[in-house]
Amino acid sequence: HWLRRSDPGYHPPSKELIDASEIGVIEQMRSIANALGDHGHEVILFSADDDTQKLCSFLSNEQPEVIFNCCESILGQSKLEMNVAALYELFRISYTGSAPLALGLALEKALAKAVFLANGIPTPRHQLFEGKEFDAVDPQLHYPLIVKPVHEDASIGIDSNAIVQDESALMKRVRFIQKEFDQPALAEEFIDGRELNVAVLAASDGKFITLPVSEITFDKMPEGMPHIVSYEAKWVEESPLYQTTLAECPAKIPENIAQEARSIALRAADAVGLRDYGRVDMRLDANGNLFVLEANPNPDISEDAGFMRAARTSGRTFASTVNEILDRAIERIR
Repeated sequence: HWLRRSDPGYHPPSKELIDASEIGVIEQMRSIANALGDHGHEVILFSADDDTQKLCSFLSNEQPEVIFNCCESILGQSKLEMNVAALYELFRISYTGSAPLALGLALEKALAKAVFLANGIPTPRHQLFEGKEFDAVDPQLHYPLIVKPVHEDASIGIDSNAIVQDESALMKRVRFIQKEFDQPALAEEFIDGRELNVAVLAASDGKFITLPVSEITFDKMPEGMPHIVSYEAKWVEESPLYQTTLAECPAKIPENIAQEARSIALRAADAVGLRDYGRVDMRLDANGNLFVLEANPNPDISEDAGFMRAARTSGRTFASTVNEILDRAIERIR
């Protein structure tokens, strides 16, 4: 977490970081702190680790003016990140990004999809598998399917085996997800098409604008490998797959598709209650149909992340975007 107050200090994470996505958060933290410091804010870098008492003591004793919140998990569970934002609410401290309800909803992927469908937002057909006794597979599901943990983000749990072609492979993958991640598995129809994402950024009136549409290209993906952004491709720099998922912004798509993507992104952001900034991931099939995969609150905003690539394409800098996000939280100071 990044906190602005009168006395600068540094409270680094106490545990050894072994996860590449966690290391990315630490690097992001330092870049954000520099951007805020250069803009005249005094900054404390603070990590709650898995110590909720430490977090509560820090909030109570330091009483930060505003928090730049990039918490992605606590107590080893992504789904608990909403509770950290809820603590800020209880301490009556303003913070950047989405509120607890939106954070929780986004990490309940099956529930978020139900919200999309209720609001007429297209999303792939899907089924949730809970417990050891599986329900019958929905006969309306069409293979191939992609299977993922229902409570994770950052491509955690997604690898080349996440795509399944039949029921036997589906059951094997579901059992793997349940055992490895101790949570239900979500299976959804795999849209074998182009991967787009639309970053959204709130203006001073709280209304979202869309940044230029981005695309993750798979032109360099080895033959036979599924066209997905796996954990390895996203985070493991020494992996051959790391250089096979390249970002292009603005995406080379027809203007009518770009306009539809932006419209759907705004509707999806509103449906799940995103605030300040976010990113909506979607797929474009061969027939020109768009399907929302996820709406991401508090997405990665490190300097080389897709969100910042879109921000720079819009004419913003990393520093100006970070401070624009902070301004929204400052406007909410009680």
